[in-house]
This record gives sequence, C-alpha cells and structure tokens, in this order.
Amino acid sequence: MNILFLCNKPKVGNDANTIVDHIEAFEQYSQHKIWICSNLGDIPLKLGLEKFDVIIIHYSLCLLHDYFLTAKAKQRIREYKGLKVVFIQDEYRQVNRIIDAFAYMELDAIFTCFPEEEMERIYPQSKLPGTAKYNNLTGYVPERLTQIRGQTPIADRPLHVGYRGRKVQFWLGELAYEKWSIVEKWQEYTQQSNLKSDLSYREHDRIYGANWIQFVSSCKASLGVESGASVIDFTGDLEKNIDYYQMTHPNESFESVQKKFLLSHEGKYKLNQISPRCFEAIALKTVLVLYEGEYSGILEPGRHFIPLKKDFSNISEVVSKLHDNEYLQNMADVAYEEIALNHKYSYQTFIQNFDDIINNEFTARAKKRVAAPYNQSDYDKALQSISLKSKFYKNRLTIFQKLPPSLRLVVKGIFRPKTTLKLFAKQLCMLLNKKKNS
Repeated sequence: MNILFLCNKPKVGNDANTIVDHIEAFEQYSQHKIWICSNLGDIPLKLGLEKFDVIIIHYSLCLLHDYFLTAKAKQRIREYKGLKVVFIQDEYRQVNRIIDAFAYMELDAIFTCFPEEEMERIYPQSKLPGTAKYNNLTGYVPERLTQIRGQTPIADRPLHVGYRGRKVQFWLGELAYEKWSIVEKWQEYTQQSNLKSDLSYREHDRIYGANWIQFVSSCKASLGVESGASVIDFTGDLEKNIDYYQMTHPNESFESVQKKFLLSHEGKYKLNQISPRCFEAIALKTVLVLYEGEYSGILEPGRHFIPLKKDFSNISEVVSKLHDNEYLQNMADVAYEEIALNHKYSYQTFIQNFDDIINNEFTARAKKRVAAPYNQSDYDKALQSISLKSKFYKNRLTIFQKLPPSLRLVVKGIFRPKTTLKLFAKQLCMLLNKKKNS
C-alpha cells in the first residue's frame, strides 16, 4: 500500500533523536511504501490525497494548534476516503479538544500511549464510534545504536553519572516534576560522594544528535524517571490557570502549586511508561539509575537498573554501586543482552506489528486500493507547492521551542490576551485586598 506520512521531521542534531528514529523506522522497516510529508500548516496544495491508500498523522504534529495542521488541512483529511491513522503522544493536555479533532477527521485508528485498561476512559466509544485503539510505547531500541562497535568499558568512562532533563510547567503534575527535580535532589544528596556528575535541566545545556550519543557513552550511569504525566487535563483549564499563576508567582514552589491546584487530579489516570532514553542508554551499555517505578513491565530492578527511592533514603547504597566498576559492567552487559538485543523491543518488530494492524484495518473496513499512486518525480513536484503560511509556521515554531520555559509562558500570555488580563486583574485585586486588610 501507499501511505502518506504527515509529520514534522526535525533535522538530525536539532531535536531529540527519538523523533527521528520513530519516523525513519517506518521508512526503513515497513512493507508498505511510505511517502514522507514533513510540513506544518496546510497540506501542500497540489498533493492529491486520493493517490494514497492510507494517511498517517504523526505525533510530531500537535492537533491542538492550527499551525501544525490548519482547519483546511483537517477538512481535507475528513473528506479523504482511505484509511486514517494517528499516532498521539503528550496525551495529558486538552484531551477533549483532541477527541473533537479525532472525531471531526473521522479517524479509523489511534495509536496511544495509554494502556488498554485506560483507553475507554480517555477515548470513549461514545465520542469516537468505530475508532480502533492500539497501545504502543513512546519509543523502541534504535538499531543504529546496537550496531556501534567497541563501546567504552565502564572502568574507562570519565563520568559516573550524566543526565539531561527539561524544566516543564507545574500543571503536568508530580511525575513530570520528577524529570527535573531529580537533578537538584541528586546534587544535594551526593555532595560528599566523590562522584563525577554532569547533570542539568536547563534549556541551553540540552544535547542532540551525535553529541548526545557521545555524552551518554562517556557516562558509567544515567539518571532516569518514568515517561509521561501524572495529571490529565481534559479541558485545558489546569494548564491555563497554573501557567498564569506561575507567571504572577514565579518563585512559588511546585509543592505549593500542587497543593493549591493539583492534589485532586494527581494519579487518577495511568500514563507512566518507559522512556526512549532508557532504551538508548541500555543500547550504549550505560547503566541506568532510575526512580522506583513500573517502566512498562520491561525493566527489572537490580538486574536491568539500579533502583533509587524517591526520598533518596537508599542513596548510600546507590553511590556505593556507582563506585563498583565490575558491578556496573555486569549490569550493563546483562541489560544490553536482555533488552537492547531483544527483538521484542526493536523498531523493526514495532513496525511489523503496525503493518499487520494496518492490513487488518484496511480489509475489515473494506477500503479500496488506489489505482494510480504517485511516482517519485510527481510526488516531489507536488511537495513544492508548500504555502508561504506553512513556511512561516515552521519558522515560528522553531523560535518558540528555543525559548526558555519562563519566556514560553510570556509568549503564551501574549496570544491569550483576554485570559491574561483577567488573571492579572484577579491578582491585582488580591494584592489590593491584602494591603487593605493589613
């Protein structure tokens, strides 16, 4: 079959390797012909959707914003008669709007990170009648990493521990907060440990592409937490209110904000998963030091990773193991053999399973194969009809993603003027009342 793959594929070295790995896996392993269309905004004007058997919307295109896929693009997808599939990640925000977008485009299948027992609670059949739902991981073991020969032995690596995270907004809940608070806690509890560490959650310290592989390979161990979020925001109100609360209270701690806004929302839905960073580290024979968790039932504590209690009550034991090169090398080798080389967790197996699902869905829904698909020359010409608006959207997104979190909040405020003014007025009234009472 001919599959149109709509995505926003980053240039190698400009973003997380996992996005590129996920997209290129379809090109490399699928039995079907994958036609990559990396674009924002409108679907290229001269691209005929009727020439494809299947359309895939990749998770790199966020359906919440028109500059990823415009209303016109969504209408074209709605009118398309072939099989329509979406891969969705970051499923914790504005879930109701996401469901509305799925329903409007009349999607046939959703590949979600939610486990099967949660799918109906998040994507109810009453709102998405006839839409099939399939679980998948956020990433798998990249074959390119397992093909690297001559990995540096643990004893010869200069760093004991490495880590890069990202400071995110508080409305994502405690699980997301752990992704960057682990840095501060680790630094606090290991000051006297004689460990050589390189940890950061600051945007300007992010590492991409080949530099990331080199960094991980220079570490005996890497810190890690579960992927996902512990708060699911169906309406978007949590995101909106907490974002602007943080703008007006920049020094407020997470614990304080959590107490005011999030306690009744924490942990109601399950969206914790193994991170693709875990697979990367294991493939590079770097030991994992992970907060205790489930990790999709794939990793066994004490065998595939060193478990770290979230209150750091076992930090002395963890530090002792990080000074034991023989222990670390054995754990790295075991995890490599049982996880990295396990075909079950490879991108190739993931795509084989995807192909089987697509074939079954196509047949079950009595879809018809196209008679005259594109040839490469005509497809390339059709892609040249990308609008100026799409080019503007891509440039704007690139600039926004490079902003630090605090400035992102300001920019979001600028584009929500009514909400911003309302919340600032509310804060002003509170300050005036406080001054009057005092």
